[in-house]
Amino acid sequence: MSIKVHFLNVGFGDCTIVHWPKRTRADGTGKSERIMIFDIYHSENHDEYENVVDYYKANFKNNDGSIKTIFRFVCSHPHQDHICGLAKLFNDSDINILNFWDLEHEWEPEDFEGHPTHKEDWEKYQEVRSSSDITIISTKREDTSLKYWNDEEDRIIVLSPSKELIKKAHYKEDGTKRDVKDIPIDEMSYALLIKVNSRKIILAGDGRATPVWEDIYASCKNQIKNCTILKAGHHGQEASFHEDSIKEMKPELIVFSNSEACDKEDGAEDSYLEAVPDATILKTCEYGTLIAHIPFNSDQPVVVFNSSGQQVY
Repeated sequence: MSIKVHFLNVGFGDCTIVHWPKRTRADGTGKSERIMIFDIYHSENHDEYENVVDYYKANFKNNDGSIKTIFRFVCSHPHQDHICGLAKLFNDSDINILNFWDLEHEWEPEDFEGHPTHKEDWEKYQEVRSSSDITIISTKREDTSLKYWNDEEDRIIVLSPSKELIKKAHYKEDGTKRDVKDIPIDEMSYALLIKVNSRKIILAGDGRATPVWEDIYASCKNQIKNCTILKAGHHGQEASFHEDSIKEMKPELIVFSNSEACDKEDGAEDSYLEAVPDATILKTCEYGTLIAHIPFNSDQPVVVFNSSGQQVY
């Protein structure tokens, strides 16, 4: 039995789907099957990238043909390359979403350039976060893990944001409040660690090396130690590369979710491999969508397939 993590090929954006199967607790009682989507970037007019909603509906069906419920949608932060496609997903009558993880923030975008549905998706984001029809969860590192993501359930650890990162994003060094459009929202991005028995998966979000990964390294050094899979922060760019953290994590597999252009201009492959030379790097711009199978039995190897079913790791 395995957890499956789908790293979708969406170009210069992010969309990761984590699928927990039905499991059995140590006391013999059952845990439900659960699905989490971490960010979304959906492009209608790019055939080379996944249509996220179509991909979900094709790959996550119940035996009766209905679409599986999304238990948890995590918005790492509401930059356009992490929310575009939100309206299409939430407006689809076949898809039910139960919980929405949001940040405690006051940020607003300066404009809606760069993606044709950005304005529509921002409006949907604002609608969802104020809705009473879905459970809204805003959590941070210092908070106690609640039911469904504690050690008895999905075993998720919040690495970021912390109280300090949220404060730094909203206030200048002199203590004055930032304008809503000047808040560096990616500097308080969600970063999550998922435990699969002895293995660890880290979804790094978009946090930059300074201050996010400095903050994580200072507070979570033992927790991040020796991870199996790292979904590299900020699309695998240098901006999120924090050498001390990477050496501590010592990931076996690193996934970059990026476009070819992004990889050529800002990819940090050389930096990662210098820090952890034994790691394997897989990029969605090269391999397409990647599906990692992480067995609960740590004696069984982690394997990764592309969307055509070919094993690539």
